[in-house]
This record gives sequence, structure tokens and C-alpha cells, in this order.
Amino acid sequence: MLAFVVTTSLISCEDIKDKLFKAFVTNSFEENFTVNIITTTNAKTDIGLISQNINLDSIIKTETNNAFSLDNITTISVEEVKVTILNPDANNNFANFEEGWLEFNTNVNTTPILIATGLNPDVYSDFWLMPVDKSQNLKEYLRGNHLAYVMSAKARRVTTKPLDCKVAVKFKVN
Repeated sequence: MLAFVVTTSLISCEDIKDKLFKAFVTNSFEENFTVNIITTTNAKTDIGLISQNINLDSIIKTETNNAFSLDNITTISVEEVKVTILNPDANNNFANFEEGWLEFNTNVNTTPILIATGLNPDVYSDFWLMPVDKSQNLKEYLRGNHLAYVMSAKARRVTTKPLDCKVAVKFKVN
């Protein structure tokens, strides 16, 4: 009988949390980086190493008026990855890149995980919304507060100048 009461209480608490907690998408975490001149189209090249400090537990507490913390969250997934070139021109823009990859790890999980990847069209653009895998649960990664991103790309054409860029990542918290 006690096991039934405890189980029922646990289910009820989880049901209550699910009814009270409203999933939300974080504001973008933005970081600048520079892509050095790309001189080859033959291979995948690391084009950006980006470090970022965030405290997702504090963000969750702020969004929920301290009603919930990271421990109460079921899943955290990447909602959007947007990369912007801040100094594009006709010969140096996202048309230069045919494919890209974004991996990240944190100080609590140092194994890199691919969070965005995809082909890029051969048209002028100063930004790229990279396709993301929204099914990955990154909660255990985001217990850490230091994120390290590695952006890689395969060039379609070489570039002729360094590209000042910004990456913006949004997470969905459920």
C-alpha cells in the first residue's frame, strides 16, 4: 500500500510540474569569431572555435520565477543555430561554403556532440540558419556552464579575406 501511495505521489508531482511548467525558447546566446582565409576546397576545415559561459539553471529560474530549476527539466534541445557574416561582400559570403557542422561540449561533458549540420545553397547570403537536430536531449551537457563550440565547413570556393562572424544558438527548455 505504501508503495502505491509513494508512486501515486511521484506521478502526481510530475503531472503537476507538467501542467505548471511552460516550455520556452531561450534568447540567443551570441558569440563572435573570425574565419581565417579559406585556401582549400578539398577538405572539411575547422573555421571557428567559440567559447561561451552560460548558467542555464539561472535562466530557468528567472523564466519561471524560481519555481523550477534545471533539475526539474525533462529535455533541453537546440532550437536554432544562426551564423552571420558581419563583413560580407560579393566574393566572401556563405555562397563560398557548401556544407557546415557545429559541435559542442561542456565542462561537465567533454565528448563533442554534433548539434547542427547541413548543405548550404550556392547563393549570396550573409547569414545561415543551420539545420539542427531537435531530437537530441542536451540536458546533461548543459549542467555545465562553459560551452565550447567547433564550427567546421567545406568550402565551395576559397575566400579572399578573414570573415568576422557571429553564431547565435537558441535552446528549447521542456
